[in-house]
Amino acid sequence: MKVVAIGEALIDLLSSQCLQHGSSSNEVFTKFAGGAPANVAVAVAKLGGKSYLLGKVGRDQFGHFLIDALKRYGVSTDYVGFSETGKTALAFINLDKNGERAFEFYDDNAAHNDIQFSDFLAVFSEQPKVISLCSAMLANPELHKCSMDAIYRFNQEGSIICLDINYRPAFWKASDSAADIISDAAEQVDIVKASREELITLFGIEQIEAVVKQWINKGVSLVMITDGGNAVSFTTANFNGIYPAPKTNAVDTTAAGDAFVGGFLYRLAQENSSTSTFFEWVANFEYVLKAINFATKCGAHTITQFGAFDSLPYHTDIEGKNVHREPVQ
Repeated sequence: MKVVAIGEALIDLLSSQCLQHGSSSNEVFTKFAGGAPANVAVAVAKLGGKSYLLGKVGRDQFGHFLIDALKRYGVSTDYVGFSETGKTALAFINLDKNGERAFEFYDDNAAHNDIQFSDFLAVFSEQPKVISLCSAMLANPELHKCSMDAIYRFNQEGSIICLDINYRPAFWKASDSAADIISDAAEQVDIVKASREELITLFGIEQIEAVVKQWINKGVSLVMITDGGNAVSFTTANFNGIYPAPKTNAVDTTAAGDAFVGGFLYRLAQENSSTSTFFEWVANFEYVLKAINFATKCGAHTITQFGAFDSLPYHTDIEGKNVHREPVQ
């Protein structure tokens, strides 16, 4: 199955103070291609899967840079368009001594907010696919409506839908409504991935268990919760468990969650051909555990390098072989 990631591609601007692990009065920023959905698409492509990005970039130097980077790593840009009204968004990133990132988004009039329902029409078909989207696609009324309409259509055609909550308050103009909107969307998909920190922010620590139970009762097949370097927890209607994250030295955690999602969806897409096989697959503890094992290795590899696209692993990196392949030209 092919994987279609939906949403933003943007420019990550990483401070030289982060890259050099020190302070300097002559701070400069290095640009990296990024954006959570774009990272997922690249993660799948670098692992050897067939992936697409559906989104919009600005008709500016950054937009062209992003499209070139996506193509270089093997992502199909058939569903990527140029916004005639918005600019490519920027994210300035600072890192602490543990590699944890802090974002400062410049996304006023961002190109990715110009995604409309008509942009989905080329993707709809009777052929099921794996769909990946983040909560940024719910962050304003226009995106929310077209995303929910698209989720309905994808469900009708038998696609497998994954929602990575990936909550970024800066994207939300009415953040007090985010929890209800995200939870409602989560009930319409097959897989939900979130970080523990996001769930605490949105629902409160005492409500996490109840929220997960509610999603499962509404028909979500799998909920996965990451927690930095701690174990991943997972819940289905048939079983639940935890899986330890590999120990590694983090230098930049920017795309760790996206690498996890990309790795998981790559395995899912390789091992399934329809929703009927998926429902059997997700009910099998060993299948889910092996996919999570693979996904955690993808995340662990990514945080050992700077940048997003560049740091995402190839399949050989996860297999442990000392082989490095250059991006496709």
